[in-house]
Amino acid sequence: STSVQSIAPLGFPFKTPDPFLFCVYHKDDYPKGNAKMEAPRRGNGADFDWNLPYRMYHGERLPGFPQHPHRGFETLTTTWLGCVDHTDSMGNAGRYGDGDLQWMTAGKGIVHGEIFPLIHQDRENPLRLYQIWLNLPAKNKMVEPAFVMHWHEEIPKVDSTQGVTAVVHAGTLMGKTGLPPPP
Repeated sequence: STSVQSIAPLGFPFKTPDPFLFCVYHKDDYPKGNAKMEAPRRGNGADFDWNLPYRMYHGERLPGFPQHPHRGFETLTTTWLGCVDHTDSMGNAGRYGDGDLQWMTAGKGIVHGEIFPLIHQDRENPLRLYQIWLNLPAKNKMVEPAFVMHWHEEIPKVDSTQGVTAVVHAGTLMGKTGLPPPP
């Protein structure tokens, strides 16, 4: 018996079973930024061309996802490389990256933005992040929005005997338990 149930080619976004609404891996090799942390080309508002070294997504001069609404689900955004500037309608704002995890419960509704600033003018600004959208159960769809940051230094990790390190964002693995979700 094996725990692998099926194998399929990756797409954008990944095909997911319930409760996963959406899973996506962002791999963008952003160039050097300017003094305003902008990319050298303008986005067209729907820039998802995987044949290019980087995408602007819905951003115009700054790549990313300007203010947009969410409701009835949670997002977990983990960054391996690069940074994200987050702002939302609850007054949360800040920069995270390089191993940090943002866990946001949209609940009855939140408006937020995720921008990928090109903070380095002297070198490239690669971005690697993974985002999961989890459908909330019907009884939780209208909960108050909530937000929590898990900084990379505090996130539990498990080292296997085969030299693999697993990051534990949720649940328990080999005696290590992920940090608490939003309240």
